[in-house]
Amino acid sequence: MNSLKWIKVLVVFIVCFVLQTTVAEWIQLFGARPDLVIIMIVSIAIKFGPAAGCFWGFFAGFTQDVYGPVEWLGANSISMTVLGFLVGQLEERFLTLNLPMKLGVLGFGFFVHDMVYFLVTGLEKDVVTNLFLSETVPECLYTLIVAAIYFHLSIGKKKRNV
Repeated sequence: MNSLKWIKVLVVFIVCFVLQTTVAEWIQLFGARPDLVIIMIVSIAIKFGPAAGCFWGFFAGFTQDVYGPVEWLGANSISMTVLGFLVGQLEERFLTLNLPMKLGVLGFGFFVHDMVYFLVTGLEKDVVTNLFLSETVPECLYTLIVAAIYFHLSIGKKKRNV
Protein backbone atom coordinates (compact mmCIF):
# COMPACT_ATOMS: atom_id res chain seq x y z
CA MET A 1 0.00 0.00 0.00
CA ASN A 2 1.68 3.22 -1.12
CA SER A 3 1.47 6.53 0.73
CA LEU A 4 -1.25 7.95 -1.53
CA LYS A 5 -3.50 4.95 -0.76
CA TRP A 6 -2.83 5.38 2.98
CA ILE A 7 -3.92 9.00 2.75
CA LYS A 8 -7.06 8.04 0.80
CA VAL A 9 -7.94 5.37 3.36
CA LEU A 10 -7.35 7.82 6.21
CA VAL A 11 -9.69 10.34 4.58
CA VAL A 12 -12.31 7.61 4.03
CA PHE A 13 -11.94 6.57 7.68
CA ILE A 14 -12.43 10.12 8.91
CA VAL A 15 -15.49 10.56 6.69
CA CYS A 16 -16.97 7.22 7.84
CA PHE A 17 -16.31 7.99 11.51
CA VAL A 18 -17.85 11.46 11.26
CA LEU A 19 -20.88 10.08 9.39
CA GLN A 20 -21.19 7.26 11.93
CA THR A 21 -21.26 9.66 14.85
CA THR A 22 -23.58 12.21 13.22
CA VAL A 23 -25.63 11.13 10.20
CA ALA A 24 -26.16 7.53 11.35
CA GLU A 25 -28.12 8.86 14.33
CA TRP A 26 -30.49 10.70 12.00
CA ILE A 27 -31.12 7.79 9.61
CA GLN A 28 -31.78 5.13 12.21
CA LEU A 29 -34.83 2.94 11.66
CA PHE A 30 -36.57 1.45 14.71
CA GLY A 31 -33.44 2.07 16.78
CA ALA A 32 -31.08 0.37 14.30
CA ARG A 33 -28.46 2.34 12.42
CA PRO A 34 -25.92 1.22 9.84
CA ASP A 35 -22.35 0.69 10.99
CA LEU A 36 -20.32 2.57 8.40
CA VAL A 37 -17.04 1.88 10.18
CA ILE A 38 -17.53 -1.89 9.86
CA ILE A 39 -18.31 -1.46 6.16
CA MET A 40 -15.04 0.46 5.81
CA ILE A 41 -12.99 -2.15 7.71
CA VAL A 42 -14.45 -5.01 5.65
CA SER A 43 -13.79 -3.11 2.40
CA ILE A 44 -10.19 -2.35 3.36
CA ALA A 45 -9.53 -5.91 4.54
CA ILE A 46 -10.95 -7.42 1.35
CA LYS A 47 -8.99 -5.04 -0.86
CA PHE A 48 -5.63 -4.87 0.95
CA GLY A 49 -5.45 -8.05 3.05
CA PRO A 50 -5.15 -9.04 6.70
CA ALA A 51 -2.30 -6.70 7.69
CA ALA A 52 -4.13 -3.59 6.51
CA GLY A 53 -7.39 -4.99 7.92
CA CYS A 54 -5.78 -5.48 11.34
CA PHE A 55 -4.17 -2.04 11.33
CA TRP A 56 -7.28 -0.13 10.29
CA GLY A 57 -9.48 -2.37 12.45
CA PHE A 58 -7.38 -1.55 15.49
CA PHE A 59 -7.27 2.15 14.60
CA ALA A 60 -11.05 2.29 14.10
CA GLY A 61 -11.72 0.28 17.26
CA PHE A 62 -9.38 2.42 19.33
CA THR A 63 -11.06 5.55 18.03
CA GLN A 64 -14.47 4.12 18.99
CA ASP A 65 -13.12 3.08 22.41
CA VAL A 66 -12.11 6.66 23.13
CA TYR A 67 -15.79 7.63 22.83
CA GLY A 68 -17.17 4.56 24.63
CA PRO A 69 -17.62 3.64 28.29
CA VAL A 70 -14.33 3.46 30.21
CA GLU A 71 -15.12 0.06 31.74
CA TRP A 72 -15.14 -1.50 28.24
CA LEU A 73 -12.00 0.25 27.02
CA GLY A 74 -10.30 -1.97 24.45
CA ALA A 75 -13.35 -4.05 23.50
CA ASN A 76 -13.82 -2.27 20.16
CA SER A 77 -10.07 -2.38 19.46
CA ILE A 78 -9.97 -6.15 19.92
CA SER A 79 -13.17 -6.89 18.03
CA MET A 80 -12.33 -4.63 15.07
CA THR A 81 -8.79 -6.06 14.85
CA VAL A 82 -10.19 -9.61 14.78
CA LEU A 83 -12.72 -8.51 12.16
CA GLY A 84 -10.01 -6.95 9.96
CA PHE A 85 -7.80 -10.03 10.23
CA LEU A 86 -10.50 -12.61 9.50
CA VAL A 87 -11.98 -10.71 6.57
CA GLY A 88 -8.49 -9.92 5.30
CA GLN A 89 -7.93 -13.63 4.84
CA LEU A 90 -10.31 -13.36 1.88
CA GLU A 91 -8.14 -10.76 0.17
CA GLU A 92 -9.39 -9.82 -3.29
CA ARG A 93 -6.06 -10.59 -4.99
CA PHE A 94 -6.52 -14.27 -4.20
CA LEU A 95 -10.30 -14.58 -4.33
CA THR A 96 -12.69 -12.50 -6.41
CA LEU A 97 -15.83 -11.74 -4.45
CA ASN A 98 -19.00 -10.69 -6.22
CA LEU A 99 -21.67 -8.56 -4.58
CA PRO A 100 -23.56 -11.38 -2.76
CA MET A 101 -20.29 -12.84 -1.46
CA LYS A 102 -19.08 -9.45 -0.21
CA LEU A 103 -22.38 -8.99 1.60
CA GLY A 104 -22.08 -12.49 3.07
CA VAL A 105 -18.57 -11.73 4.31
CA LEU A 106 -19.79 -8.43 5.75
CA GLY A 107 -22.70 -10.13 7.53
CA PHE A 108 -20.38 -12.79 8.94
CA GLY A 109 -17.89 -10.12 9.99
CA PHE A 110 -20.60 -8.06 11.66
CA PHE A 111 -21.66 -11.02 13.80
CA VAL A 112 -18.04 -11.91 14.61
CA HIS A 113 -17.40 -8.31 15.68
CA ASP A 114 -20.42 -8.23 17.96
CA MET A 115 -19.76 -11.66 19.48
CA VAL A 116 -16.12 -10.78 20.23
CA TYR A 117 -17.26 -7.45 21.67
CA PHE A 118 -19.86 -9.15 23.90
CA LEU A 119 -17.27 -11.73 25.00
CA VAL A 120 -14.66 -9.09 25.87
CA THR A 121 -17.14 -6.94 27.80
CA GLY A 122 -18.13 -9.95 29.92
CA LEU A 123 -21.87 -9.55 29.60
CA GLU A 124 -24.11 -12.29 30.94
CA LYS A 125 -25.70 -14.84 28.60
CA ASP A 126 -29.26 -13.51 28.87
CA VAL A 127 -28.07 -9.93 28.25
CA VAL A 128 -26.07 -11.06 25.20
CA THR A 129 -29.07 -12.94 23.82
CA ASN A 130 -31.28 -9.89 24.29
CA LEU A 131 -28.70 -7.56 22.71
CA PHE A 132 -28.15 -9.98 19.83
CA LEU A 133 -31.85 -10.10 18.96
CA SER A 134 -32.69 -6.47 19.65
CA GLU A 135 -29.54 -4.74 18.33
CA THR A 136 -27.17 -6.98 16.39
CA VAL A 137 -29.66 -8.52 13.95
CA PRO A 138 -31.46 -5.26 13.02
CA GLU A 139 -28.22 -3.28 12.75
CA CYS A 140 -26.65 -6.03 10.66
CA LEU A 141 -29.58 -6.00 8.23
CA TYR A 142 -29.49 -2.22 7.95
CA THR A 143 -25.72 -2.26 7.48
CA LEU A 144 -26.08 -4.88 4.74
CA ILE A 145 -28.57 -2.68 2.88
CA VAL A 146 -26.26 0.35 3.04
CA ALA A 147 -23.27 -1.82 2.10
CA ALA A 148 -25.12 -3.30 -0.88
CA ILE A 149 -25.52 0.20 -2.27
CA TYR A 150 -21.86 1.04 -1.56
CA PHE A 151 -20.51 -2.22 -3.02
CA HIS A 152 -22.77 -1.91 -6.08
CA LEU A 153 -21.47 1.59 -6.75
CA SER A 154 -17.83 0.59 -6.17
CA ILE A 155 -18.11 -2.52 -8.39
CA GLY A 156 -19.69 -0.39 -11.13
CA LYS A 157 -16.85 2.13 -10.81
CA LYS A 158 -14.25 -0.64 -11.21
CA LYS A 159 -15.90 -1.94 -14.37
CA ARG A 160 -15.96 1.54 -15.91
CA ASN A 161 -12.24 2.01 -15.17
CA VAL A 162 -11.20 -1.26 -16.83
